[in-house]
Amino acid sequence: MVTTETKSTTQVKREIVRARAFLLAAFLLPLNTYWVGWMEAVTWAGHPTTYSLYFNTVLVLLALYAINELSRKVFGFAFLNRVELLLIYFVLNIGSTFVGHDQSQVLLSIIGHVHYYKGIESRYEELVMPNLPSWLVVVDESSLRELYMGNSSVWLPHNFLAWLKPLAWWWLFWLAMVAMFLGFSVLLIPQWARHEKLTFPLARLTLQITEPSLFRSHLFWLGFFIPTFVNTFNNLHALYPFVPEMHTHRLDLGAFGLSHPWSAIGWTPINFFPFAVGLGFLLPLDLLFSCWFFYWFWKAQRVLVAALGYPAGGIGNPPYQGEQAFGAYLGLATISIWVARHYLWQSLKINAGAMNSQEFVVSPRWAWFLAAIGFFVLVAFSIVAGMQWWVAILFFIGYLFVSITVSRSRAEFGSPAHDLHHTSPGTVMVMLLGTKPFTPKTLTVTTLYYWFNRAQRSHPMPTAMEGLMLLSEKFGQGKPMWLATWLATLLGIPLACYLLLEPYYRLGAATAKVVGMQAKFGIGDMGCGWEAFHIFLLPWLSSHHQPNKGAFVFTVGGFLFSWLLHFLRMRFIGSPFHPLGYAVSGYWSMEMLWFPFFLAWLAKAMVLRYGSQTDYYRVSHFFLGLLIGDFVSGGLWTLYAMFLGRALYHFNE
Repeated sequence: MVTTETKSTTQVKREIVRARAFLLAAFLLPLNTYWVGWMEAVTWAGHPTTYSLYFNTVLVLLALYAINELSRKVFGFAFLNRVELLLIYFVLNIGSTFVGHDQSQVLLSIIGHVHYYKGIESRYEELVMPNLPSWLVVVDESSLRELYMGNSSVWLPHNFLAWLKPLAWWWLFWLAMVAMFLGFSVLLIPQWARHEKLTFPLARLTLQITEPSLFRSHLFWLGFFIPTFVNTFNNLHALYPFVPEMHTHRLDLGAFGLSHPWSAIGWTPINFFPFAVGLGFLLPLDLLFSCWFFYWFWKAQRVLVAALGYPAGGIGNPPYQGEQAFGAYLGLATISIWVARHYLWQSLKINAGAMNSQEFVVSPRWAWFLAAIGFFVLVAFSIVAGMQWWVAILFFIGYLFVSITVSRSRAEFGSPAHDLHHTSPGTVMVMLLGTKPFTPKTLTVTTLYYWFNRAQRSHPMPTAMEGLMLLSEKFGQGKPMWLATWLATLLGIPLACYLLLEPYYRLGAATAKVVGMQAKFGIGDMGCGWEAFHIFLLPWLSSHHQPNKGAFVFTVGGFLFSWLLHFLRMRFIGSPFHPLGYAVSGYWSMEMLWFPFFLAWLAKAMVLRYGSQTDYYRVSHFFLGLLIGDFVSGGLWTLYAMFLGRALYHFNE
């Protein structure tokens, strides 16, 4: 990725983080949390946390940067230095993950579902409730009724306490999970940033968009104008239908009357997302190619399966897309750990002088302790809730491996997508082993854990790692970022939950005023709680499931194929097939991004083939303009829609 820094390294490192940055971050955190929750869980618009780069925090960063520069010109001083701007940005990023699609939104839907929707037809009282740990769900039916019907307030004592009792336990669980993530992040950052030279593109992007020279480029403003024009035009159409609409999204190739077996490709949208084209141009060329190539590789598998007479796609059906991808995630995690094995072993002997402890944000012994105690608390919590001990250990080993791969995908090429929908360690274990080895309580607790395994989009580990890496490696300010990360965690987790509950109680989560995961979105359009219990748990409890041999073969196949692609890259320099592209390209997010990535790959390949390094540097300003223009104009229109009380044009979906 191109970077342009005018300050010398020594000058940058003299910038320190003052108390004002922490205070401003704490002030902005609830505002940002409410904004994300309103967009994603109430109006179902914007969806910043479905991608790795959150437009809401980029917009805040640019706003603070503009205010700072205006203060510098008018008053002769800037209120915040660059390091403080970036610290605030990463605090808001971490806060956004907690309130995002695949964290608290799903948690609230699951723990607030059973006791409201129980009844003879649901079979919850017969099958689920005898195995459900009551201390982990909301049991106050009157409070739940007010949540779903509205015209109430979460701040009323009985509503506040009804949720506080189970949420307090989940917050403890959440803190243990974050502790495990941060421990491993501290241990892996020096290995990945210094020894393997991973670039952390999304973190370094913040350096480019806070560089004054960028905004003096004519190509930047040309790129900025294109998405601004499109977004403004389409939002005017939403407000005033007589204004023509510019159709730039979701031209479905699968809807063109394809015959069998070609119709098995299913939904295949062509989207023009300027932000995705702009971001893609800044990513490594081989990974761009791998993303769109393996997207069609997955489609080809579906066509082949249909031609052989099998039902193509779906959970537990050929070509076992989720199981293949899960195996690939495990394979990539083992590759990362294997490459870092000597480094990680030496970090255990830090006090013996084997390594320089200054490489780490905090003491490596402290990092190992955090990782170990976090893992222990997660396992112990699960056992107390009713999960079998061996399942709890395997579950969190699998989840840790998935988290390492998600973090690696962001560190190595800034992957804008890593969702892995409906493929958790628990569901894969049941798929591979059948239901016989698992007790009903184990299956029930596994379903409760669906809230952080429905998908892996708004994942805390890579988000925190990016902030720790940039401020420690680039600016020597790892300690302030470490404190800021815990500030974002301790404030962000409870804020995420209660600032989602606020509009739910006021408007009614099951009314037409709220369109989100609590009671509307998901398989069956009845909320993620219904999705977790009806798609997974009730079938597990009501009938005996045999081991799925095909799923087992394809899970192992995905694991081995990721190793094969890694070996080919090591053996043949310049191989365009990257295992990360194979792992991340088979899900919803890549459905949305494959065509913008294809355009970005084509443009970047031509510039690198026929242009010079100077040409690439200049052209990159145009693509940064596409990215920032889409985020700024789309984000501002989303804010306007929030105050207007209605949904407008969705610029990124």
